[in-house]
Amino acid sequence: MKGLIKIPLTIASIVIVARIVLELVGAPIEITNILGVTWLNLVVPVYLGLCLGTNSGPSPFKTLFALVLQFTLYTRLMIMVTYMLAYGLDWRAFRFSVEGGGGVGHDSALQGIFVIPLINLVVIVVGGTIIGMILGSVTLLIKRRTIAA
Repeated sequence: MKGLIKIPLTIASIVIVARIVLELVGAPIEITNILGVTWLNLVVPVYLGLCLGTNSGPSPFKTLFALVLQFTLYTRLMIMVTYMLAYGLDWRAFRFSVEGGGGVGHDSALQGIFVIPLINLVVIVVGGTIIGMILGSVTLLIKRRTIAA
C-alpha cells in the first residue's frame, strides 16, 4: 500500500519546485497561491479513500491514517527545507517573510532556520492529518457502500 503515495509525493515535489521557481521570478501571489501543496492535502486523502475502498484489506482506516500521515509529513518536510533555504538564501517571496509566516527577515537565525519552519511543520501535519482523515474516511465509506450495493 505504500506505493499509493509515490505518485502524489512526486506531484507534490513538482508543485513545490514549480511554486518556488515562480516566486523567484516574481510571479503574482495570486498565481503562486494556486500552486500549493495544501491543495493536495485535500485531494490526496480522497484519492487514497477511493483506492482503499476497493481493497478488501483487514483495516483500511488504519492504512488510510498511515498513508495520510506519511503524505502530510513528507510534503511538510520538503516545505520545511524550502523555508530553511529561503532564510539562508534570503528569498523575498511573501510566504517566506516574517509577515507571511516564514523566517526571512527574522533577527534570530535559530528562529528563521529552525523554530518557525518546525512550528509550521507540526501545526500543518496535525491539522492536515485530521482534515485528511475526515475527507479520506468519508470517501472510503462512500466507496465501500457503493461496492457493497
